[in-house]
Amino acid sequence: MEQFVRPVACLTTAALLMTGCSSGNGKPYAYESMRHPTAAEQLFGTTGSQMSTTAPSSSVVRTLPGPSVQPAPVAVPQPVARVSPSDATFAQEVAASNAAEIELARLAYVRAQSAEVRDFAQQMLIDHRDMAITLDNFALERGYLVAWQIEPEKVAIIERLSTLDRASFDRAYMDEMVAAHIKAVSRLETQAPTGRETASLANEFLPTVRHHLEMARELDARF
Repeated sequence: MEQFVRPVACLTTAALLMTGCSSGNGKPYAYESMRHPTAAEQLFGTTGSQMSTTAPSSSVVRTLPGPSVQPAPVAVPQPVARVSPSDATFAQEVAASNAAEIELARLAYVRAQSAEVRDFAQQMLIDHRDMAITLDNFALERGYLVAWQIEPEKVAIIERLSTLDRASFDRAYMDEMVAAHIKAVSRLETQAPTGRETASLANEFLPTVRHHLEMARELDARF
């Protein structure tokens, strides 16, 4: 009988101890001065029984629209207007062009195989000599000099043409005449409407140089 009472007394004491230590009612444990919040309570601000699976609205991150970025403007290239040279510069450019035309015409008159090319070269000699004299007088009357010199680019062309055989010379010479007179017409057309002193000279030369270009194109198309 004594042996049976001892187990019952132990069980009763254990039950009382468990009841006093239980924290299921939300109160502090028997040995604590206050209750500590759980991790869930710290995170969601509620007890475990009240915890929701949905995060509070304050935790929602809203993305605010940033400042609108405008694309950089695309730079559109503007056409560059041709600027007319000064009177002295223009006169020197025309003088150098005349010098090259005369030298090439002398070479063509000797080396050309076609009679038509020789006739064209002879016409170049006559017209460009006249233009050179008119230009020189025009400059002297106004107090500046023009040098009788050929530009290095033209010197190289003259040297190249002088080494060609007669069968190849005519086509090469006429190709050069077309290119040279296109450039000459453009130079004169730029200066003609400027109102400068040399504008009258450009207008005087334009009909002749345009005619040279027409003849050169016609002859060049035959080769």
